[in-house]
Amino acid sequence: MAEPAAPSPRRDRDLASPAWDDIRIFDAIALCGSMALAAARLGLSEATVTRRLKALERDLGLQLFTRAANRLVPTAIGLGLAAEASEVSAAMARFRTRAASARPEPGAPVRVTATTSISLLLTRHATTLSSRAGGVEIVILSTRERLDLSKGQADIALRMSNPPQGPGYYAQKVGRLMQAIYCRRDVDPATAPIISVSRETSSRIDEHLRRFAAGRPIAARVGDSAARYESIRLSGTLSMAPCFMADGDESLVRIEPPPDTTADDIYLLSHEVSRARPGVAAVLAALRALFREHRALLAGERAGRPG
Repeated sequence: MAEPAAPSPRRDRDLASPAWDDIRIFDAIALCGSMALAAARLGLSEATVTRRLKALERDLGLQLFTRAANRLVPTAIGLGLAAEASEVSAAMARFRTRAASARPEPGAPVRVTATTSISLLLTRHATTLSSRAGGVEIVILSTRERLDLSKGQADIALRMSNPPQGPGYYAQKVGRLMQAIYCRRDVDPATAPIISVSRETSSRIDEHLRRFAAGRPIAARVGDSAARYESIRLSGTLSMAPCFMADGDESLVRIEPPPDTTADDIYLLSHEVSRARPGVAAVLAALRALFREHRALLAGERAGRPG
């Protein structure tokens, strides 16, 4: 190490950016004062540590250490850079600690985000899903917000149309959600109060109900499909509800076939951030099976009982 590293022949070029591993090795040598001790600290061979230090000095065009009494002593610039390397190493340690603390444990609950209507379907079959996934705890996040799977806000999403196309995403169409107009059997659909939705929630449902109303007034607007279903069932209104909710209800009658214009494709969405977790993979498989089994019900192919 007595000979200074040869300077770069082009002093006007940018210095090579050292890799984090090179900074880590340099920091260990500065702390330990020898190649052998630094190698033992890092779990590397002494030859590897020596080679990486020489490469770093060559790339920087600087001599970082001199040898004195069986000890490597930082040069003036080496001493300054050693202080910087210590800060970088500490930051790297904090980075690893924070990442490890944020990473879910292998047995952590699997968070599934979905709209209210699909959340209701999942809730009805939650114990079956958990059992098929090997007893994994499932957390159902019912929201219209698009939680970001790439940021770990949820592990799995069930979304209607337009799944993200970004890197790391996996999307599979698993069904089609159909809605139809229903009212209670003991209510006259010609006079029943009509519940629609805001156009921001679904302009397609609002337009269809307006055409059906043919000038009759809209009594109220309810964005949540499960709440509309409850309004039909309990309050005697007329509105649109998902077929999988209403077709099996003996107190309700379907007024007309479900229109294709108000249908939504259902996509099962995951991201590589959490997809590799065994629990997430097991819940994904259980969800695929659930939607295969209920595809006809979701699509309204099991006709409602005649009025």
